[in-house]
Amino acid sequence: MKKQNSTLIFSVRDSGKGIDPKYKERIFEKFYQVPSTDTAKTGTGLGLAISKDFIEAQGGKIWMESEIGTGSTFSFSLNV
Repeated sequence: MKKQNSTLIFSVRDSGKGIDPKYKERIFEKFYQVPSTDTAKTGTGLGLAISKDFIEAQGGKIWMESEIGTGSTFSFSLNV
């Protein structure tokens, strides 16, 4: 977490395989899951959509940065 003026920014980073940029615009849609060859994949595709709705309802913003082979960072900001 860091503070910039009157905004708090929270970030979570993973070291996974990363997310292809072509999926960036859809990642926060309800029921959307990034295509994968992983047959053990679970989930409903609702977690990021619910997070987005909640954060935006509080006047905040949510975004994702990712690089193939390096991982992804999910961040959100809220005004305080």
